[in-house]
Amino acid sequence: MAIQWKYEACDLKPDPVSGAKISALTTSPRVSINIYCEQPYTSPDGRRVAILRYNDPNFDDAGMLLVSDVVSLKLALVERRVAGVCNAAWSGQLYYWVPDPAGNRCVRVSLTTLEQETVFVDDGKSCPKMPAGGGGSSVSPDHRYMIYMAPMELGGRQTCAIIRIDLKEKSWKVIFDHPEIVNPHLQFNPVHGKQILVQHNRGSMISADGTTVPSPDADKKLGTTLFTIDSDGSNQKPLPVGEPHSASSTGHECFIADTGMVAFTVGWNNPPHGFDPRHPLGNILYATPGDKKPTVFATPEHHFNHICVSRCGKYWLCDSYHLGLPGPVPLVIGNFKTGRFRTLLQDCGALCGGAQFTHPHAYFTADTKRVIYNGTMAFGAGHQVMAAQIPDGFLESLG
Repeated sequence: MAIQWKYEACDLKPDPVSGAKISALTTSPRVSINIYCEQPYTSPDGRRVAILRYNDPNFDDAGMLLVSDVVSLKLALVERRVAGVCNAAWSGQLYYWVPDPAGNRCVRVSLTTLEQETVFVDDGKSCPKMPAGGGGSSVSPDHRYMIYMAPMELGGRQTCAIIRIDLKEKSWKVIFDHPEIVNPHLQFNPVHGKQILVQHNRGSMISADGTTVPSPDADKKLGTTLFTIDSDGSNQKPLPVGEPHSASSTGHECFIADTGMVAFTVGWNNPPHGFDPRHPLGNILYATPGDKKPTVFATPEHHFNHICVSRCGKYWLCDSYHLGLPGPVPLVIGNFKTGRFRTLLQDCGALCGGAQFTHPHAYFTADTKRVIYNGTMAFGAGHQVMAAQIPDGFLESLG
């Protein structure tokens, strides 16, 4: 279909301390969301980003897929009804499912050209359904495979299966399963795709009716951890996250480029009580699968949650809840090598409630010139997608 570009964005007041220029990419009264932060939905040149818009995100499985040009501040409608979105991080190639009684279609769209191509059709009978929304699935950097989790019965037991669709052979298979990977945040390594990062919610499982319930290990209170598997589902390797190594994972993590390391945040006691005694200086940690303990990035004045790592692997970006909620939620950027960090925004405006669209989910554009995040409009236009331009010299000040 012909793509039309419309004006909807508006500029807001810059951050009072960093001077970062802020623009609301969306302003419609309906809810807009930047999808997720661990695998950024940005074109390779950093100019375009993907947005989902819902009339009612809590009860509607399908929403509209939009693309925003952060330079011209124009907005384009790509598809009116989308159920399930994922991507190959930093590639600018987005994959979405279109509900269709004749068979749900998986379509690939380029954020750069907006060209669309149907790459897989599900007959609705054999391939397990991909969860709605975004953030829980991934596509390999070579665009060969798509992975996602689906609850299912295997061998007479209820489990959570990692489904891998071969987009070339037009087939699918189960490559791994475990009853406790109820919210796995699956991610291919964004550079070479040889490993898949998996979140393991120890103590939880999905029952046959689709609800999350305590697992037989719930009384051990081990908390959430992480592990990697190879792209074929083999070679499981644990990361030193959660008991006995650290506080439980917050559930937010991502690869650090092709270094082999994974960055993640872990829980904290409510302010002002601070951090777990195993890492008293902060709750941003990173490690390589198989390490005996994680490395801590010292940020004692912050309590971080959602994390993104820049395409180059040099910088991290997090939202900070150090003042408690409700309250201002700063966005902070740090340099892994130098240990320096600095606040980009004093308050991103996100409400941080139960619904995903109230979370900041901040991520870098591929060129590391902007930060895309979810916030709220002062004049009451609801939850919107924002862009903050990183000021000249800001990253350089981190070393």
